[in-house]
Amino acid sequence: MNNLGVLAAALAALCWGSYMVPFKKSGSLNLIQFQALMAVGVGFSGLLISLTLGFPLSFNIYGLASGLLWAVANAIFLQAVVNLGIARAVPIAASLVIILSFLWGGLVFNEMPTGIMVGFLGVGLIILGVVIISTIGSLESQNIKRGLLSAVSAGVIWGSQWVPLKLGQVATRDFFFPVCLGIFVSGLIIFALKKKRFKAEAVGLSLLSGLIWNIGNLLSLVSLSIIGLSKMGPISQMAVLVAVLWGVFYFKEVTKSTARLQVLIGAMILLTGVVILGFA
Repeated sequence: MNNLGVLAAALAALCWGSYMVPFKKSGSLNLIQFQALMAVGVGFSGLLISLTLGFPLSFNIYGLASGLLWAVANAIFLQAVVNLGIARAVPIAASLVIILSFLWGGLVFNEMPTGIMVGFLGVGLIILGVVIISTIGSLESQNIKRGLLSAVSAGVIWGSQWVPLKLGQVATRDFFFPVCLGIFVSGLIIFALKKKRFKAEAVGLSLLSGLIWNIGNLLSLVSLSIIGLSKMGPISQMAVLVAVLWGVFYFKEVTKSTARLQVLIGAMILLTGVVILGFA
């Protein structure tokens, strides 16, 4: 059963590392509108998935809180992307997600009382792999301090996103739709507060990004119910590797052979950490 949980977390990472691809292919730089349309995609796909799988259309407060946390973190993270770039912002946030989710699950919710030290080793290797992968490319920023603060803040919030589920002891089927609804409502509110004018660009691809992310969301909740937050959180952050691989091999953002070798080495270390964490 644990293997199924690890597989679900890995598949969630595949989705979360790929959800930006449709939007990036569009060439649009309208990130605020992207978040709003992505939230719409999450909301409607969440409704369809819930109806298809027979999940209740509840307004569970814990699920709504998790959705709100995700939307707020994503809005903050956009500032990190603008000021640091994806190659730097994603790994910083991901490292915080790994650390926070492991600490919440392992120390607060006591999910791995006998394997805590092995868990620390696995998390350490995952973070090392993320750092190695993240050092490719160059750092060009107008406001590095603001970017770093945004990336760290987003990582802390994302790392705590599933705490309401653990506190409320809510089943996956009862939690899924409220999370989607929370993201949907919060995303539209944030767009309205930013007072941005809607532009008819990359609409379909942004909605597709929301669908891809939400499939990962469902898989992460399945994984969470099986292996817990302390394992699901770190393993799902293999999304960093997936995102970098898209950038290197599909979008050709990195062409130097040394940089590609660096990605391969970082990937091997990261995956080793995932395997160790899976046995913790």
